[in-house]
Amino acid sequence: MIRLAVIADDITGANATGILLRKKGWRIATLLDHRAPLDSLSSWDGIVWNADSRLLPSREAGKRVGGMARRIRSLPAGDELQLAKRIDSTLRGAVGAEIEAILGACPAGAVAAVVPAFPASGRITRGGTLFVHGVPVHQTEIGQDPYSPVHTSDVAQLIQAQTSLPVGWVETGRSPHLKEALAGAVRKGAKIVVCDAESDPEIQALAEAWASLEIPLLPVDPGPFTAAYITAKAALQKRLLLISGSLAPTTREQLEVVQTACSPGIIDVDLNRLVRNFDEAVRQIDDRMDRLLKAHPILLLRTDRIPYAGPNPASVLARAVRRWLTSRPFDGLFLSGGDVAAAVLREIGTETMELLEEVVPLAVMARIVGGPLAGIKIVTKGGAVGDREAIVTCIRSLLETSPSPRNQSYMIQEEWR
Repeated sequence: MIRLAVIADDITGANATGILLRKKGWRIATLLDHRAPLDSLSSWDGIVWNADSRLLPSREAGKRVGGMARRIRSLPAGDELQLAKRIDSTLRGAVGAEIEAILGACPAGAVAAVVPAFPASGRITRGGTLFVHGVPVHQTEIGQDPYSPVHTSDVAQLIQAQTSLPVGWVETGRSPHLKEALAGAVRKGAKIVVCDAESDPEIQALAEAWASLEIPLLPVDPGPFTAAYITAKAALQKRLLLISGSLAPTTREQLEVVQTACSPGIIDVDLNRLVRNFDEAVRQIDDRMDRLLKAHPILLLRTDRIPYAGPNPASVLARAVRRWLTSRPFDGLFLSGGDVAAAVLREIGTETMELLEEVVPLAVMARIVGGPLAGIKIVTKGGAVGDREAIVTCIRSLLETSPSPRNQSYMIQEEWR
């Protein structure tokens, strides 16, 4: 089922948002017509749906996008559905009316987070004011737009003039405790919260803070915030298994960085015991794994810190990895060390992988094709490959990429609405 549905006010904006998501590995389709059927979209990670509403009167624009949102929400239950609103980067159109209409189709308690910023194209918001290449938007040519002029650069003021809902504002750069500031704006009654953003790191910080709050959220922006929010939200729900079978000093250094940056649950695998008494060793690791998974979405299994001098253990380790993967809800897999990677892939019945991207030089992300773990994303990396941050970069890529179906033993039908 659709995981993400973005309602845009014109086609160029729809595509601009869609391509940001595609760059993060999400399979996105653009629907050109607001009357388009929605019965053949289950193969996409998300859609961006053109309402073609920018030049409509406020009432008509709200009616159209509200109807689109209700159509999306009426689809059969399945995967989690995240609605988002794509707005013009210069705030043209019936922004407030469209936000209010879509919120009306969202779950009770939903709040809109408006982040009118696209730093790469010169659009930032500072002190509640939208700037285009350093000039308040109403002082640019947009202020004289013949069809939809923007007469104020005060974002909250502009939106409040178009909606009956209460509008709040958070000055991101001056809020050291961002999560608390956002939650506070909601507690004060704001249904639409305007957030400053002057850079991509600020947008990412906003996305992670909103994603960590248990508030049904409607992201509203020109694209960067929606892309950051949906990936941050997906990352919070993912479980990754990291298998390090390399003894290379480079890998050991990288794993120390992982421990600091990602706080994984760590299990040191005693290869001596695994080779001599496989079933008992696996059961003991099983118990530890189950305890760690309650608190750690990322599990790291290291083989380098307990000395081992026996025959190549790759095939034995691969047998154990197959058991762990097929009995627990892992969404992604990282394998370091060529022998271990090859043995694990053979053991889990992988014959084909769809290559997705080069994460860092000589480290590649792929999707497993066929077999019991079809769809799971995997990153393989040579032991002596990359700088200190290489494995952390691989982990972040797995967390940010589009969701994959969980393995067959944990295939859960959840109603995300």
